[in-house]
Amino acid sequence: MGEAYLKDTPYIWGSYNELSPLFLNYICALNGHRPRDIDPAFTYCELGSGNGVTVTALAELYPQGSFYAIDFNNIHIDNSNALLTDTNLENVNFCKTDFNDLHSLPGPDFDYIVMHGVYSWVNAETRGNICAFIASRLKDGGIVYLSYDSLPGWSAITPLRDMVVAHTKNMSGDSLAKTRAGLDFLEFLKANKAAFFEDNPTAVEFLEQIKDFPLDYVSHEFYGDSVQPAYFQNVAHDMQSAGLVFLGSAIPHLNFIDLAVPSEFHDLLKKSSTRLEFETYGDFIRNQRFRRDVFIKSEESMSEQEQEALLMSLPFGTICIQEDFKRSVAFGDVALNYVADLFENLIQELCTGAKSVNQLIQLSQFSAYQPALILDAIRFLTAGGQVVPFSRATDTPADKDLTANRYTLGGSYNLQILKHRLFAQKSIGMAAIDTGLVLEVSMSDALFALCSAEAERDHVSAWAFQRLLEKGQEIETEDGDHTQALAQAVGEFRRKRLPKFLEFGVLAPVAD
Repeated sequence: MGEAYLKDTPYIWGSYNELSPLFLNYICALNGHRPRDIDPAFTYCELGSGNGVTVTALAELYPQGSFYAIDFNNIHIDNSNALLTDTNLENVNFCKTDFNDLHSLPGPDFDYIVMHGVYSWVNAETRGNICAFIASRLKDGGIVYLSYDSLPGWSAITPLRDMVVAHTKNMSGDSLAKTRAGLDFLEFLKANKAAFFEDNPTAVEFLEQIKDFPLDYVSHEFYGDSVQPAYFQNVAHDMQSAGLVFLGSAIPHLNFIDLAVPSEFHDLLKKSSTRLEFETYGDFIRNQRFRRDVFIKSEESMSEQEQEALLMSLPFGTICIQEDFKRSVAFGDVALNYVADLFENLIQELCTGAKSVNQLIQLSQFSAYQPALILDAIRFLTAGGQVVPFSRATDTPADKDLTANRYTLGGSYNLQILKHRLFAQKSIGMAAIDTGLVLEVSMSDALFALCSAEAERDHVSAWAFQRLLEKGQEIETEDGDHTQALAQAVGEFRRKRLPKFLEFGVLAPVAD
């Protein structure tokens, strides 16, 4: 893999909750497959772990797990170890290994093997070596997560990459400089109505989108000799050669016929003879550009009774307060509306704390509904991404906790990721200790959470102001009153985010 893959530009410090064993287990259960048991010890391997953000957060969340993170880039491994150094985590190991040398990798067999993005950034030989590794090191019943740039969605975009590479081929400078020059050139072509852009609105839309992406992310999408988007059926064939079967999508709504495509295509998908055919049709109907696939090393499915019992026992909670819960969610041309009384009752109850269906059916407001109907409603709520499975039930924070004078950050990872990445990006991945989730938190919320742990309640906004000044961060206000603007922002954080941060275990009150 080494020489073909981009080396001079580290990848972004992103976090991806879909890599969590809890989430992958839910996708398994949702699609009728038996998930792994993660209450006892389990083993987990990430191939292409980048800067180690997600895997380190998961090691914090799941102390019973043994995590192995593989990357060939020295900078990534150095960054990962630096992030790990000041934590108390001993259950994660970072290993610098080329994917073509995976056969010599020490360690156990794995319950989970995950890869984010890298499968479409390596050549055919390396893909073959990855498949051989999965075949030899994944346990029976083990789960694989694989995300990648996909066709046909990339068909209209690939020429942009080819043009950028050709235009910058003889330029000096690193990949970031070339990426910047390449994007400027594409913008010049579009602004002057080059026929390619005039004839390809998808390419215009993509160019507008990537203007907001971090430049290091765009570099990895555009550069590297082996970048090659793939059709789902080809990836599924690769995984089949490793003894795996496709079980479902880690993009939750794509597991539902009613949400995967517009209504005029529902009959087509219902008549699909296999799930592979279902996915292939869906990709062309949606012009799918990026896939998040889950595979399992097992042909065995759960019975409907076993599946229902498992799903009814899982706690589900919300990632936002009731006020901010969107009652309508759009997936391209498909809209999902939560307007029925059952949805409203569920939203109201789950916003106060995570609960299982078995717990919900004990409450009076759900006595008129059959458990199966409540479970179906929960499934559709998870499709919208605002309701997610939790590792345990949670409660609404007590009033005294919401008005505490001081807080502490949950776990050791959260302090270190803030230490390394505060102000360095728009959002940051934090470990929600009491939920099993890795949450992407806005930088302002991350700042206020940190300052709530560093300063007493009455001094949080002043403390945040000082940190902003130290880092040279601009504070945009309409009237120029920075002090008042920060005080209002801290007040909004306490009203909307603090209750969730306490419920999640991101923050905990310090007793007086």
